[in-house]
Amino acid sequence: MKKIVEVGEIPKIYLHHLSDPEMSKIYYFWGNVHYRLQTRFVNGSCIALIPGKGCALNDSRPLICKVWPFWWISGSKPSADNFPLEINGDCTMATCWNMTEDEILKEFGTSKDTIRKLLLALNRALNEHGEMLKEAAKRNIPPEKLLDWILKKILQNPLESTFNKLFIS
Repeated sequence: MKKIVEVGEIPKIYLHHLSDPEMSKIYYFWGNVHYRLQTRFVNGSCIALIPGKGCALNDSRPLICKVWPFWWISGSKPSADNFPLEINGDCTMATCWNMTEDEILKEFGTSKDTIRKLLLALNRALNEHGEMLKEAAKRNIPPEKLLDWILKKILQNPLESTFNKLFIS
């Protein structure tokens, strides 16, 4: 996992997430800087993305990648089987190629029901992640030791942790 995941400073394009209660919980504040767990990037792309071939992780992609570009509509909660979906505004297929939701689902070989199930799991994992970060802050875990601390915590109770599904499925 440490080959593809790192703790990094929040990119400036995501600073608006800090005002979103659903997203702000996944950021770790330390020394006047916000950090997050993220996949490693090489030349502006995820380390697992192979040009012309797609993701090298295939079915082992993290939940966040499996649901991309879908999300629950802002203000709604993914707590039932039929919550509304939206497409992330950064999705090239929607914004540049004008693909519809159904066309994007077909392109990824998935369905709304599957995306909803994955988003439910992702929501649980994000909540668990937020709780872990609160605990790490109370214990004064510095960012450079945060990933090791989280991995140790997951390994202590692997069956109880949904958080590891954020980066490993």
